Amino acid sequence: MTDRWLARFLLPVILVASVPTGVRAQLREVRGPKSIIGVNFTLARPVGEFQQFVDVGGGLGVYGVVNFDEGRHLGLRFDGSWVLYGHESFIAPLSNTIRRVGVDVDTDNFIVHLGMGPQFTFGSGPVRPYVYGTVGFSYFATVSSVSGTASLGNFASSTNFDDFTFATTGGGGLLLRLSNGNRPISLDLSVQTTHNGEAEYLTRGGIVENRNGSVTLLPIRSQTNLVAFRIGVAIGI
Repeated sequence: MTDRWLARFLLPVILVASVPTGVRAQLREVRGPKSIIGVNFTLARPVGEFQQFVDVGGGLGVYGVVNFDEGRHLGLRFDGSWVLYGHESFIAPLSNTIRRVGVDVDTDNFIVHLGMGPQFTFGSGPVRPYVYGTVGFSYFATVSSVSGTASLGNFASSTNFDDFTFATTGGGGLLLRLSNGNRPISLDLSVQTTHNGEAEYLTRGGIVENRNGSVTLLPIRSQTNLVAFRIGVAIGI
């Protein structure tokens, strides 16, 4: 009886020890990297009251995840994004006295979001679903810039209007492993909802230039919630 119980305990140890070193290394890789950095393209769709004033926007997102457990299931996510939801452009003379030189006047309406919170990643194979939530803030801004019509860089810019809001997000997605190794690469497909609450912001046409040279701003105050569809890559580090 003693020999039988001893064999039961020793058998798993003997089997693990008999696995070749290369195979054991591959098994360790399946757990996933300790940390992940990712970048994605974002298509943002306003929801609720926000969609009455803003059309679909687009932008970029970056994030990092630091995993705490050996199975790479529980981590802390740092998330940031930039979404452009409005743009205007026109050509104007440099000044009333220099009318032969035209300049490009561009106005961008955008949202910058930063947040952090837990992420839970499931499974241990080449396809790993995950969910997360963050708390942070969103920054709504409208910025106008001036550049020469024959040059690439701006030589002047100004923030016309801005506002901060407390923001929470919830999201989830899939990591599809594309390559193994010390720095595995995965295709990242995800959806994120962002609850910004009420904010004041400008939309396209929200800046009116009067004939007397003054400028009138027409801000809107409303709920500003979004759903973002993301596609990108994640790299283990």
